[in-house]
Amino acid sequence: EEVLKKHAPSLGYIDHLKNNINIEVIRHMNRETSMTKDNVVYRFFKRKNTVWQIPFRTHRYIQQKKPAIILTHGLIFPLQVIFLKIAVGKNTKLIVQHHGETVVHSKRKILQQLADKYIDAYFFTSKEIAKPWIENKIISSRDKIFEVLEAGVEIPLLNKADCKNKLAVTGENNFLWVGRLNENKDPVTIIKAFQQLLLQQPDVKLYMIYQQDDLLPEINKLVNNNERLQSAVRLVGSQTKEQLVEWYHACDFFILGSHQEGSGYALLEAMHAGCIPLVTNIPSFK
Repeated sequence: EEVLKKHAPSLGYIDHLKNNINIEVIRHMNRETSMTKDNVVYRFFKRKNTVWQIPFRTHRYIQQKKPAIILTHGLIFPLQVIFLKIAVGKNTKLIVQHHGETVVHSKRKILQQLADKYIDAYFFTSKEIAKPWIENKIISSRDKIFEVLEAGVEIPLLNKADCKNKLAVTGENNFLWVGRLNENKDPVTIIKAFQQLLLQQPDVKLYMIYQQDDLLPEINKLVNNNERLQSAVRLVGSQTKEQLVEWYHACDFFILGSHQEGSGYALLEAMHAGCIPLVTNIPSFK
């Protein structure tokens, strides 16, 4: 149950397909077991995923099922993909879903180039994200790439006024940040821009929710050195999934400064709750 909850965003398509085709979900984890939930079989093999291991037992199980289509998650196990395709044969279509991986110039790249010969299609959030993979001749043709979101989100819809009261959020110009405080998400640029916005709209507020705080000392320094920022910026920190849903509904705008993303789970959730997005012009967000 914990594994399925963790990976729920990337398994959301199952509910839309299970009544029309037979679906089985296969995962590696720390125990050997199986379960059936909502008429879908989940089969778990006790095994760790590493680049150089080949899970022959898993492959034999899949081979016995004679699947028409296999969807594998991630481009980081090319050796497994090659042996899986050999096991199931050419009549099975093999699709690989991109999950934010970047091109790495190592032995893995050579294996990924070889694996491409066995892969029928790729799912990327945006074809633009796939550009480096094509330029490095890992993916042989753009025709094999299809634009499919990395994940789907499903959050409950809550009453905005109730959420604002519970979280002590006032006014109508509340900005929400959800993401790691690292250079890729670029919170420093956002804080500096927010400082300029305060000169024009002194009533705006910025609430920052984050799990990792790499740049927190630098952000604290920026905020503490400016009186306007001290009153306008609230560093909330880590929140549970349930609390986060309340924040999405309480705020008016969702803001991120990401330079690169595989998709953008938080953006999808915020938009679902009605936040107006103000995000960087990168392929996944577009």
